[in-house]
Amino acid sequence: MIAKELRTFARTRVLPSVERRSGRALDRKLWKKLADMGILGAPIERRYGGEGWGVEEFVEGVAILAAEGYDLGLALSVLDHVMLCSYPLQVFASEGLKKRYLPLLCRGELVGAAAVSEPGSGADPSRMRARAERREGGYVISGEKGPVTNAPSAGAFLVVASTDPAAGKKGLSAFLVEKSDGVKVEEMELGFITTSPHGRVILDGVWVPGERLVGEEGQGHERVSRSLFLWERAAAIPVIVAYLERWHHLLVSPLDPAAVPPDVRAALAQRKVELTAYRVLGRRLLELTFGEEENGRERLELLLFFGKELAEWVESTRLLLEEARIPLEGDAARMLEDLRLLEVGKSLLDWQLQNLI
Repeated sequence: MIAKELRTFARTRVLPSVERRSGRALDRKLWKKLADMGILGAPIERRYGGEGWGVEEFVEGVAILAAEGYDLGLALSVLDHVMLCSYPLQVFASEGLKKRYLPLLCRGELVGAAAVSEPGSGADPSRMRARAERREGGYVISGEKGPVTNAPSAGAFLVVASTDPAAGKKGLSAFLVEKSDGVKVEEMELGFITTSPHGRVILDGVWVPGERLVGEEGQGHERVSRSLFLWERAAAIPVIVAYLERWHHLLVSPLDPAAVPPDVRAALAQRKVELTAYRVLGRRLLELTFGEEENGRERLELLLFFGKELAEWVESTRLLLEEARIPLEGDAARMLEDLRLLEVGKSLLDWQLQNLI
């Protein structure tokens, strides 16, 4: 029933409003509807205001949203709200933080974001400049983060900063910081996924009470930021594959088979078969990341495979269309622009695996 409702919502509310929402903050009416359908609290336990779904069910719902709404940006904003803010709070935060913030995040009253990466150094824990100095009753955090997904709309940030600079990676800690604490946000234009707002987060002497420490001091890298990287990648890949399947359908469905050379038809058919295989492998990655089975080596192999293969699949398909003089127009052209995200991810993957894992 939820899948049917999501498809209808994506087709009637998300797709028709893509252009209007491009380059703007999150549409709060749209966001509230997603909360009412249970998507924003899907993998959060019911006692904290969530739906109690498995992560796999949540990812399937977001994949429907992306594919049926032709909107990768909104899907990624939902993923980051849940997998980089709400879900980590459920796993690592104190009971008090869970009870206070998770219901607000599940109801969409607070938009969540993860402020980990920094300009010029990304999420490299050894080069993180943000500092959290202990003060009586709490911490004073100073630093700059970005680009941060959802930042212009967010009311709650999961911030990673150093509480012990001399300890390097082992001196990083995580905090739940409210925008009302004094956080400043400067909007950023990425040039793609324009329905997902991004911004630079500036913390200039922001005081945060001690009870908003997420987990233990010094565990911000070993537990939190490493987990965020794995969770985000594992959840995003099946969503991106569903988006690619929709894009492929938009490319192929209007073509007149008689007017397309046999070798081009065969190549497009091969692309479809590859997407089917990617869908199966994406489910396997979810199982290895969120299921009971543990196989770190296989998970790493799948992350490496997807990090490079998806970007190469898009580029080879684009070149095929160009050589065959098959025009890209309308939604298909717009969706291709958003797929630039994969090229950015490909260039960062090896570095991220070395430094974060």
